[in-house]
This record gives sequence, structure tokens and C-alpha cells, in this order.
Amino acid sequence: MSTHNVHAPPGGVHASPGAGEHPNTILIRDGYIAFAKGDMEIIRSLLHERVVHRVLGRGPLCGEYRTPTEVLGFYVRVFELSGGTFRSEPYAVMAGDDYAVALVHTYAERPGKVLDGRAVNVFRIEDGRITEIRTLAEDQYADDAFWS
Repeated sequence: MSTHNVHAPPGGVHASPGAGEHPNTILIRDGYIAFAKGDMEIIRSLLHERVVHRVLGRGPLCGEYRTPTEVLGFYVRVFELSGGTFRSEPYAVMAGDDYAVALVHTYAERPGKVLDGRAVNVFRIEDGRITEIRTLAEDQYADDAFWS
């Protein structure tokens, strides 16, 4: 059983947005809310036509997903493999004009396995849409083993 127990700090992005919050922080937060609801239409609207999602590591889901269709297909596959248990909940989101970073708590279950850890998602943003996502797990070996 591949398990690592790491819990996100309390608070996080569930707090009310600040008055001076960068628009890209809101864009990324909205994406995570849509992801939690499984709202692929909203997620699709946030992705640029030239989007690429790079999932680092050596597991079966690692690689590059290009185009919104491939990226959404990757998300569907994650939900399928985890029996709908996968969650990626941000506890901190920071953004500027071109980039955003989300620190996330990830959780999922598979028969005989639990994934409970942290990751960093780095986003590149152009014209209000996501052009690149890089996912970096805190414990890449545990992530690779979980999805294998």
C-alpha cells in the first residue's frame, strides 16, 4: 500500500477573495472550484487552444497532454482510475501577470492504495487563459506507485 500522510494547513483558498487580488489568482481559484464540481465546460473555457499540461514523473499518467481535449481527457482518466475519489484542493494560490502557482493537497483512493500528499501546479497564462500547466508532486515516487 502506497500512502503518505501530509495535510494542508487550515484556511487556504476557501477564504473570501481580497479586494486587491490579482485576476489570475481568481482565474486559477475558479478552475479548482470547477474541477471539484467536475464542471468540464468551465475548465474548458479557461484553457487556451495551445494549452499543454505536463505531468512529471514516470507513472502511467505522466507525460504531456496537448490541446484542451487531451487535458480534459487526462482529468477524466484520473477520476476513472480513482473511482471518483481524486481531489486536488489548493491551500495557497499566488499569481502575477503571466504565471500562477497553486499549492495543493491531493487525495485519491484505489483498491489497496491511498494517495494523500501535496503538489505544486505552475500555470502560464496568456490573455486570461491557461497555456501551460506543470504538475510537480511532493513525493513523486508515491504518486507514480499510486497510479501504477
